Amino acid sequence: MTSVCAFMAARLREWGVDRVFGIPGRDVDPLVAALTGERNAPEFIQARHGESAALMACAHAKFTGRVGCCLAPPGSGALHLLSGLYDAALDRQPVVAVVGQEPPPAGGGRRQAVGAAHLFAEVSVHCEMVSDPALTGDALDRALRAAHTERGVATLIVPRSVLQAQAPPAPRADDEAASARARRRPPVRAPGEREVRRAAEVLNAGRRVAIVVGQGAAEAAGHVVRAAELLGAGVAKTPLARDVLPDDLPCLAGVAAPYGSAVAVALLRDCDTLLLAGAEDFDTGLVADAGTRRVITVDAGTAPVGLDEPPAVRVTGEVAVALEALIPLLRRASGRGWRTDVERAVRAWRAEGRSKAHRFFGMVINPRSAVAELSARLPDRAVVVTDSGTALDWWTRHLELRDGMRAALSARLATPGAAVPYAVAARLAFPGRPVIALIGDGALQSSGMNELLTVRRHLERLAGPPPTIFCVLNNEDLSRLTWERRTAAGDPRIPVTGEVPAVSYTDYAHLLGLPGVRCERPGEEGAAWDEALAAEGPLLLEFMVDGDIPPDWAEFHGPRGARAPSLPHLAGGWLRRRMAASVGGLFRTG
Repeated sequence: MTSVCAFMAARLREWGVDRVFGIPGRDVDPLVAALTGERNAPEFIQARHGESAALMACAHAKFTGRVGCCLAPPGSGALHLLSGLYDAALDRQPVVAVVGQEPPPAGGGRRQAVGAAHLFAEVSVHCEMVSDPALTGDALDRALRAAHTERGVATLIVPRSVLQAQAPPAPRADDEAASARARRRPPVRAPGEREVRRAAEVLNAGRRVAIVVGQGAAEAAGHVVRAAELLGAGVAKTPLARDVLPDDLPCLAGVAAPYGSAVAVALLRDCDTLLLAGAEDFDTGLVADAGTRRVITVDAGTAPVGLDEPPAVRVTGEVAVALEALIPLLRRASGRGWRTDVERAVRAWRAEGRSKAHRFFGMVINPRSAVAELSARLPDRAVVVTDSGTALDWWTRHLELRDGMRAALSARLATPGAAVPYAVAARLAFPGRPVIALIGDGALQSSGMNELLTVRRHLERLAGPPPTIFCVLNNEDLSRLTWERRTAAGDPRIPVTGEVPAVSYTDYAHLLGLPGVRCERPGEEGAAWDEALAAEGPLLLEFMVDGDIPPDWAEFHGPRGARAPSLPHLAGGWLRRRMAASVGGLFRTG
């Protein structure tokens, strides 16, 4: 007879799960053995920490659009997994977590089992314990279906006694059921005709239309561009939609987020009509003072929450289908002054970004320059992930993505150290693509250094082109925390909480047997990137950067850009005048 573990491994494969990230342990080792020993089983990738395993599963879901899967033993392994699962829950990614359950200690005892069912229920859209081997298949199907259709975490708790049991014989019709599982897709939701017409009326009446694109519009990029052209609208992206539209669109105002683009902030504040296209991950705090602004949401049933007032119109359905129905009803805007202002502001903002990237003080590298030099050299179809901290600021500000490139981050949870697990998952999902991770030194020390051991573990597999580059921006400071204090309270540094212990990450890479490149002088960033991008396999690239370079949001006295200039000011050269007034005592490269 087939064991329950072999049955589960085959069932996961039938659902299209090709990789399970996890931590071994006595109570889940039978399943680990099945994953590593069965021919028709998903691949098992052992992480160094349960949180990293969950982050890898979340990143796998983000990059592939399929269900990610992770595995952990009970007790501390489950607790560590739980923290990473919140990344998938908050960013609405389909992930199935398989958690072991240890038997109660005989006669009591000092060690107490962790109540996994209670703990995982909060993070999960579906949580179930399997108590009978005969019910394993149905329970696994329910978990995978829930994760897939509800776009969240589904947890399956399986006691060791069940994993060690023999699976009951499968019914003859199960082969057909397996085929159906492999083909399963969520049903396409068509929008209501009345809501589409009402949305078109509101948008056609708008004089200053803005569009925010979220991750739900990943399949509707062309429709968004067409709608923006007809309406004369400006466009911004949420962080999770960073790769939905290329950054060279003239009307694209960058990332709409608390730490995003000044042009996006002005766009949202000055518009009179706002279309949220699949923007379930949009930070509604950016439009908290909506006033008379009319908001239209187009989504698949997961509109952003937190708006001061309900949207004027809500169109529920697949975003691409809804926009396809909406576009024929839109009239081309006769006045193009708003669109002209947006495009002028975007050009000025980008020019200011290029200027800022070439400035430096003393003989320390400007972190903006490190990312800008990468942007100019990005290979086709590259994948770029980032961490929390100021690495996110430079990824948002100075990285210009082209068509076919991918990007991802831990958005709502902003987990420190997520970039390395994300990069590992990206390389495994896309073995033919270059992968670059932008990481601050604080985030790398948080947990990223541990997962470089996972990279070392799979070094033979990851060797060869294209490269996988772990770029560390080393300023020996928790820069995001420092700049938040500077803007909020004028307190530049609290050494105990802000400083990061000095470490040579290049030497650490060499210790692990990984190639490492270190860049310390301004003007040499481009050469360092040329060397890294010409390499094969994993490589660590370390830039010694200036922690006193402020992110854009800090210049506007607060992360939400409350004092940022208006769109007409941006379009009229406000950025250039501000830049010209602040050039004293600085150097330039290039």
